[in-house]
Amino acid sequence: MKFDFSGRLQAAFGFVAATTATRLAQKAFGDVVKKSDLNVDVYVMSREATFDEVTLYSGSETYHFAYRSMAEQYSEVFATPPMLSLKRAKKLVITPIDNSDIEVVERYGTEPYEITWRGLLIDMENHEFPIDKMEALNRIFEASREWMVSSEILQKVGVLALYIRDIQIDFVEGFEDTIAYTMTTRAIRPVELQLDTN
Repeated sequence: MKFDFSGRLQAAFGFVAATTATRLAQKAFGDVVKKSDLNVDVYVMSREATFDEVTLYSGSETYHFAYRSMAEQYSEVFATPPMLSLKRAKKLVITPIDNSDIEVVERYGTEPYEITWRGLLIDMENHEFPIDKMEALNRIFEASREWMVSSEILQKVGVLALYIRDIQIDFVEGFEDTIAYTMTTRAIRPVELQLDTN
């Protein structure tokens, strides 16, 4: 039995970069790889995207976007972990000087990070349509609140909480056991932190 990770990523996201991420296959699907002759080549879409285990939590709800070994311990786990891309901009107040190509920057501000998540939901056990995970993703999106986030990458840039701006769910042609999702989130300061600093 061959399990084509690179084919799923290419079918889901439209292109495959030259960088090979065998680390995902080894960590996420290590048990499966050892028990069969699976093809474990995984290709990362972009050099700017990085795999990271992420946990979203709010009140009593917790969702893990993590590797397969963690998925066996918790029911609300989305394996594999997402590929994260971070984008940020500055807010500038710029005044042009008449009859000149010179601009004066009067005020600087920094916008919060916009974080794009790209991932696959794969039913590795029964190879059926992962409807339960799609329903859970929809619940996460429909929750009208901020989510606290635990992630090594996001903590390095000071992101502790976020809200979800939009989500896209795509059905992957040729792979009925796979759903591709893309979420756009935006960093936000937790309410508790805002109260502490005022």
